[in-house]
Amino acid sequence: MTATQTPAEVRTQIRDAVATVEFSNPARRNALSAALMADLARTLGALGDDPSVRVVVLRGAGTQAFASGADIGEFRRPAHGATGPEEGAFSIVDAAASRLFAQLSALPMPIIARIHGYCLGAGMALALGADLRFADTESVLGIPAARLGVGYPLDQTAALVETVGPAAAGDMLFTGRRLTAREALAIRLVDRVVEPHDLGPVVDEVAAMIAANAPLSVRASKTSIRAVRGQGTGQDNQSAARGLATEAIARCPSSRDLREGALAFLEKRQPRFTGE
Repeated sequence: MTATQTPAEVRTQIRDAVATVEFSNPARRNALSAALMADLARTLGALGDDPSVRVVVLRGAGTQAFASGADIGEFRRPAHGATGPEEGAFSIVDAAASRLFAQLSALPMPIIARIHGYCLGAGMALALGADLRFADTESVLGIPAARLGVGYPLDQTAALVETVGPAAAGDMLFTGRRLTAREALAIRLVDRVVEPHDLGPVVDEVAAMIAANAPLSVRASKTSIRAVRGQGTGQDNQSAARGLATEAIARCPSSRDLREGALAFLEKRQPRFTGE
């Protein structure tokens, strides 16, 4: 089977409480088609309900790209009720993207984006949905919406501004230029840059460190970070986020994991947390 005949797919591997989600669209440098985004959303939803999963790692298949953007080839396909092929395709892709990013933001466990090669457009939005972004030195990152006539979605623009600030976000969106990994690190678009051969081991090491910690504590931290990030949102949303964070924190003192952590400290051994 040739590369162009290989179907787009999502593959998941769970090992030692770390779920690695690999999305593949080799014919288009892992471009995110509507079907691929729908598969990703379903996969993430299932992982969010799996108590055995403590960390999720997102990665693109192969060596060329994390994700090169939305699948532009779909924008010429008509949809029922649309006045033209572009309108119909955009509505389908937008709906799939909205479901994916909503599912991504709902995951209770930390998410690490493992970035290599091209990370553009919708791929950049996917990476921005992660809690941590690690890239190798050969990565190329950008949002070419202005070069395509696309209005970058508001929620993803908000995530970008929150991550890099309004000036750097404006630079990326207005120019559509591509950044090197080092440039991305300088504006905090990514959290760490390593050589290509070190990317896998570094991501695995950090994921293992997170997975070894008390799940309730880690989830409480993620919920609290969400609440702090939402301070600029409406009062109702902010109040709800702070309420969820308060509940998550309150679960920790009565947990078995707290007793296990204290006992392991006194016995000078590694704790064995169960998430209870």
